[in-house]
Amino acid sequence: MVEVSLQHISRIYEKGKRPAVNRVNIDVRDGEFITLVGPSGSGKSTCLRMIAGLEPVNEGTVLIDGKDVTELRPSQRDVAMVFQSYALYPNMTARQNMAFALENAGMGKKEVAERVETAAEMLELTDLLDKKPANMSGGQRQRVSMGRAIVRNPKVFLMDEPLSNLDARLRVSTRAQIAKLQRELGVTTVYVTHDQTEAMTMGDRVAVLKDGVLQQVDEPMHLYRYPGNTFVAGFIGSPSMTLFDGATVDDDRGVHLGELCKVPVPPRVAGRVENGVIVGVRPEDWRISYPGEGGEVSGVKVTVMHIEQLGAEAFAYVELAGASAVAVRGQRIAVRLDSLAEIERLHVDSQVRIQPTRVSLFDGESEINLEYLGADAE
Repeated sequence: MVEVSLQHISRIYEKGKRPAVNRVNIDVRDGEFITLVGPSGSGKSTCLRMIAGLEPVNEGTVLIDGKDVTELRPSQRDVAMVFQSYALYPNMTARQNMAFALENAGMGKKEVAERVETAAEMLELTDLLDKKPANMSGGQRQRVSMGRAIVRNPKVFLMDEPLSNLDARLRVSTRAQIAKLQRELGVTTVYVTHDQTEAMTMGDRVAVLKDGVLQQVDEPMHLYRYPGNTFVAGFIGSPSMTLFDGATVDDDRGVHLGELCKVPVPPRVAGRVENGVIVGVRPEDWRISYPGEGGEVSGVKVTVMHIEQLGAEAFAYVELAGASAVAVRGQRIAVRLDSLAEIERLHVDSQVRIQPTRVSLFDGESEINLEYLGADAE
């Protein structure tokens, strides 16, 4: 059982200024693949380096496999780190790079060779073992870097944005390979990225950080559907959740985005809804009503500003039409178009109404999701 526990760890570079990492508390389960994600300066790489022993821990404790390693040197922690820059020796072949740490540790030649061959086979590197980094592609160099970590049989893998130097196509194939490899090896893995797609598709759980503070840790789809606060709501998802300020609450605790747009309030939070509530809607949670359609007129009136077709899916970016009691953070609203008929029916400057079918509601002051504490009930 190899678990990693970060117990209220902080990294303070300068007294009196905001800590780079501020009392972060995360428990990584045995064999889990957890991703740390956040914007630049959020503290995710610093957290990883604190686990590795490359950054001091000014406050708190780091446990690996139940052992306090806070004051131990990196070499004493039994972790292997994969860097963004590959960090390969240019004068050595792939075989020599992968074997280097084992030979330095005094391991026998036969065992070194067996470990290198096994890792190379797993990573499809067998044909590249006698090549030097200069004669490899970026993806191949990254696999050699991973192989160098694998041969050590560490307790924990630490990966710091290992795919950021690869092109888009190669990132997709390599992230799938890393996730598959981690499942096969079953090694506890902490993976840092600024790319939310990587975080959501690779991690068993995702930890979101902002300004050194942990915002939320959850399974990817639960994180997406139940963001803990407005930052997570806006950061996770592309296009991001649209957030509305200025919603009104009637006597029956109904929430309105204007006169003709009543929001579906989840029964569990109805008693906590007050004026000033912030309403969040994902792009896929809008229903479009077109002029001239029969039935009751409902929804927010908007003007189509741009239509983005991405092959498998399409989005309309719209703005509120005319004066409105509500304000949109970021001004534009993203609406997913679910059919070719919708794409063909809409055009720039056309006006339609959009009605939310599902929302997230956030407290107007703290900006915390009103459902957050009760989200596990669904």
